[in-house]
Order: sequence, then C-alpha cells, then structure tokens
Amino acid sequence: MLRIKVFGSSNIGLYVAATNKFFLFHSQIPSNKIKMLSEELKVTGIPIPLVDTVITTPFLVCNSKGIILPDLFERHAYTELKQMVESLGVEIELVDHKYNALGNTVVANDKGAVVSPVIPLNVKKLLSDVLDVEVSTSTIGRFSYIGSLISVNNKVGLVAPVIKDDERDLIENVLKIKLYEGTINGGLEFIKLGLVVNDYGVVVGEDSQGVELMNVSTLFEGGKYVDRGEGIKSNS
Repeated sequence: MLRIKVFGSSNIGLYVAATNKFFLFHSQIPSNKIKMLSEELKVTGIPIPLVDTVITTPFLVCNSKGIILPDLFERHAYTELKQMVESLGVEIELVDHKYNALGNTVVANDKGAVVSPVIPLNVKKLLSDVLDVEVSTSTIGRFSYIGSLISVNNKVGLVAPVIKDDERDLIENVLKIKLYEGTINGGLEFIKLGLVVNDYGVVVGEDSQGVELMNVSTLFEGGKYVDRGEGIKSNS
C-alpha cells in the first residue's frame, strides 16, 4: 500500500485514476510521485496534459478497455491522450453531456458499470460500447453522485456507509464484486477522493490512518477481514 499526497493534498482521487492496464494522472504531478505510483499499481502511467485545471479524474470514466471524457477537455489534451492510449489497445471517446464530472456519476470496473439516474440513455449506451460492459442505473444512499462515494477494482470495493441494501445488491451484481462500508482520509465518506486501486495495488490519501488503513489493506491486499466491532461492514 502506498500512502501519499499529490499537490499537497490527500484527495489523490482528484488527480489519479487506475485500471489493470494503465493509470491516468495529471501531467504536472512530480516524476518522483509518478514513479511511486507506477511501482505500487504495476501498470503504465499515462499523463493528461491539462493546462486550465489540476483537477483531472472526476471528469473521466475508465476501465482497462476504454476511456470516456467530456467534451470540455482541451483539444490538444484529448489528441495527445488518444495517441497514447490507442497504442495500448484502449478505446477513447468524447461525450457531450451537461454533467461534465462523469467520474462523480459513474462507477466502473472491467466487469460492469453503474451510472447515476442523471445519466441519459445515449450516454449509457456510449459507456457500454466503449467500456465493453453491462451498464445499470443506481444511487448510493439515494444520492446521484455515486462515483464519488465508492472505489472498486475487479474483486472488491469500499463504499460510503450511506449505501442502502437494494443499492448494494445491484452494484455487487453488476460489477461482480463484494462491497464493504468504510471511510477514508480521517472519516471522509467521499471514498474516491482518497483511494485509488486496481487489482495490483492500493494508493491511499496521507490523512488515512488507523482503522481506515487496516481496513483498506485487508480488503484490497488479500487479507481476511476480521470484524473487531469498529471496522468495515458488509451485509453478509
């Protein structure tokens, strides 16, 4: 597990997103941090050369097969990114949609995707085609910003404790994973802000401590979870 800050912030999920084939990062992240991320996640790092903002990954959705970006991305950034990911056999598409923070309204892995009710049918179809997965619709805790409340790989996920039983059942079924409840970065329920994972590595925000670190290590690094009355919860 790598515990880190990026741009002085523990909200690492604003600047980095990972899959089992690559991870995306803002091109201004220092090279020593990129080296640490590469060693932990064990996949190729691909920079996104944005100029107007350092906030990066809330705007995009990706898995090992594809990337979808809103059309607000600077044209040069899209062109450069397209050239890099296509060499890996990864599809990339732009989408025109009023909810530009796609990453906050979608959760996806290599097995499925779940979108917020605010995502229209045409965008759901694009997600299904580019990511090559089944796509369903749900909330988390009846909130629409589902992508910010959860972080998953192809095996397991950590989700905010606000999740309802019916939401959990749907997400587990579509993504084909087991979900556990918890927090990150010292009690934060916006899990994606402080937790970046793939099947090979775990990166957490530096403000994560104690039980949070134990739970994340247990879930994503292959240990067996032992309930001591203060850790993550599942519905089983």
